[in-house]
Amino acid sequence: MGVATTRPESVRDEVAELLGVTSDELDPQADLIASGLDSIRMMSLSGRWRRQGIDVGFAALAANPTVQAWTDLIAGHA
Repeated sequence: MGVATTRPESVRDEVAELLGVTSDELDPQADLIASGLDSIRMMSLSGRWRRQGIDVGFAALAANPTVQAWTDLIAGHA
């Protein structure tokens, strides 16, 4: 079983998994750093997405740390 490919609609699920919450509990507009997402996990997501060919770096994620902003970034690289 391989790693699932990230799609714009799966970003919320991936972030929720890292935070240990359900995707329904995660507000797409919430500041993910304030919600407990640390830089290590952000770098992990960035690396995972780059391995899938999605060119989204850590700085872009840190600049606007919300699910909605990251969904838009992924959609722009899909």
